[in-house]
Amino acid sequence: MKPFKTYRQQLAILRSRGLSIPDGSKAMRVLETDHYYSLINGYKDMFLQVDNSGIPISPERYIKGATFDEIHKLYSFDRDLRNTLIKYLLNFESSLKSKIAYRFTEEHKESHAYLVMKNYTRDPKKLKDVLRTISTISQIISNNGNKKNSIGHHIDKHGGVPLWVLVSYLTLGNMNYFYLCLEDSLRNKIAKDFAVSYNRDYEASEQITADMLEDVIKTATFFRNKCAHVERLYNFSLNKPARNSVISKCINIDNKYLDKGNLFTIISFLKLVIPKKDHKRLIREVTHLIDEYSHSITSVSFSNVLDIMGFPTKWEGYF
Repeated sequence: MKPFKTYRQQLAILRSRGLSIPDGSKAMRVLETDHYYSLINGYKDMFLQVDNSGIPISPERYIKGATFDEIHKLYSFDRDLRNTLIKYLLNFESSLKSKIAYRFTEEHKESHAYLVMKNYTRDPKKLKDVLRTISTISQIISNNGNKKNSIGHHIDKHGGVPLWVLVSYLTLGNMNYFYLCLEDSLRNKIAKDFAVSYNRDYEASEQITADMLEDVIKTATFFRNKCAHVERLYNFSLNKPARNSVISKCINIDNKYLDKGNLFTIISFLKLVIPKKDHKRLIREVTHLIDEYSHSITSVSFSNVLDIMGFPTKWEGYF
């Protein structure tokens, strides 16, 4: 275990590695509110000297001109990105839950239909997912049945919990599996519901398939978790990103900018599934953040940050 270090000792170590900290008192105030590990270890990489292979040299040394304030600005930029993105991911999550609850209940009107295996796909490859989904839903009902909430109320007063109440207690990850386990006819209906909204907003005639929507949900789930757990966002990318070139054609963005599974990918994907006015607002807010923080980082080009985020040159033009 590493020994305890005071704020002054932490700053002394950073200075010994070449990081400029002209105002030690200000830096200590930052460390009082933003944990050293999250701030420095999370955001120092761009400011470290690297070898010919791009690997940080050992022992660590900071590039010429790198400052403590720059690291804190990148940290703050990432925090504001998370706070911005989560609003629109929640917008999509709410819409998805509403559409799934409506279409599933429309098709399966019996009480607790979501606990019946025959109401899901018969694909044997998805059997484990179906069983896990039913188990998860059953556990949520069991855990809330005696509580003074909407699930407890419906059990006491009506003897059952409709899906449109239950979805409020399901995560986006839960909904990802729920959608995956539906019959193809239902999956297609829900995808078409999103297509209707998209085509109305953009005066288009695009088809959103069940596979396309599945890719969006999967991608959104990973980014939703990053935001919810306050983890580093700007340089996050999926290990196995969606490779659906049909989405690229639908939103008219070259697939080479979408198949990395990074921040630009999810911002682009959201165009398919949230209202146009909301997506335009998202783009404006992200643009404002970039304008606000781009002048605060000078020891490296801010274009390097945008490259890591997957943003192409003149990215706003794609929206």
